[in-house]
Amino acid sequence: MPKTDLSVLKKFSFENPPVCVKFLFHKPEGVEQLDKNMALCEMIKEAQQRDKPFYITKDNDTCFGKSILGMTGAGPALSDGGLLGIKFDIFNEPRANSRLRQFTYNMKPGDINYVVFATFDKMELEPDLLIIMATPGQAEIILRAMTYSTGEVYESRSTCIGNCSWIFVYPFISGKVNYTVTGLSFGMKGREVYPEGWLLISIPYQWIPTIAGNLKEMKWELPSLTLGKDKFAAYEQDIRKKLMEESRNP
Repeated sequence: MPKTDLSVLKKFSFENPPVCVKFLFHKPEGVEQLDKNMALCEMIKEAQQRDKPFYITKDNDTCFGKSILGMTGAGPALSDGGLLGIKFDIFNEPRANSRLRQFTYNMKPGDINYVVFATFDKMELEPDLLIIMATPGQAEIILRAMTYSTGEVYESRSTCIGNCSWIFVYPFISGKVNYTVTGLSFGMKGREVYPEGWLLISIPYQWIPTIAGNLKEMKWELPSLTLGKDKFAAYEQDIRKKLMEESRNP
């Protein structure tokens, strides 16, 4: 079982449960392989809808995910000189498509052969990623839990194509929490994976204990944010005035 207790996430009442992801070299024991094929981004949604974990291999992925994860070579679709993006009318010239690809993150080839997906309450392995689909209000609490004890900066990095790189690989390699907005990714939008306007927050293993622990300690609903516009401004001025007085009389 995971070392970090994630039961605090139940308090959010998410529309779809958070998903844990585990990257493995060896085949996991006691977990069944996904019985269908789909794009890597769709597997998050698939895990949200299942009652037990599943694993995938390169054979389960129908898009570029297996390449992003280093499970296979680039293949012709990723080494076409940028022409694929032209065919889809995403870019005006191949150079734009090719340039964008220089920024995407990829796992080291051969390190990953299996990927386990499960909802946060069903994962029995120590997760490498915790992926949360949240409303802006829920996301504000989660991201504030990241910065609550660390002062860490919020960061959102993504691209219009290959967004699986920013959800799965970038957080793992960089060790940074990343979030993207549904509706911005070409592939996810075309596949109708999620409605527009949700935040997908990808939390690497280094940050999971900090965020879970801070969620248990901090105030979720800040009293000052329940006052309304006019009262908030007055409250802010009052706090500033008191701080100024304290600084004069330490």
